[in-house]
Amino acid sequence: MSMKNSADAYGLVTRANHWISGLLFIGLIALGIYMAGLPKSPGKFELYDIHKALGVILLGLVVIRLVWLKVSPNPAVIASKRSEEVLAHIVRGFLYLGLILMPLSGWMMSNAGGHEVSVFGWFIMPQIVPENETIGGIAKAVHAIAGQFILPAAILLHIAGAWKHHFVYKDATLMRMLGRKAPQE
Repeated sequence: MSMKNSADAYGLVTRANHWISGLLFIGLIALGIYMAGLPKSPGKFELYDIHKALGVILLGLVVIRLVWLKVSPNPAVIASKRSEEVLAHIVRGFLYLGLILMPLSGWMMSNAGGHEVSVFGWFIMPQIVPENETIGGIAKAVHAIAGQFILPAAILLHIAGAWKHHFVYKDATLMRMLGRKAPQE
């Protein structure tokens, strides 16, 4: 089991980062949507603290992922059609954008609202924007629109594409992200 990616397989580091980031990302979106509907209470603010801390951890995983891509490039996309390859790159671009934009906009929203971002009490993130209602409103709108509409759509397209490759094309796309060989035709 190789740590690095090869020309036709994802290594352990990439696979672990993918699945941990993906599950964390989906969980954070679900938690964010859930929290938005709660009335103000101490319990809601505790959930916000957990949400922010996990968002910072996700941002850290993204930084590791981007550095790792330079060390160990991904294998080529398996595509049956040029249009599908383009769509895969667009969806992946939206996912990467979301993995960066969501934690940063949340961090900005907290800072602009006069709140710190603590990571489970281990450390406090530096303030990246001053307390400012306008900045906070923009960050909140970006966070909400991306988290409720754009990113769930990109995640669903990503999953649908993986399933199409697995069940329709029967190629190695999904299997190599699971660390397995392609299904036999």
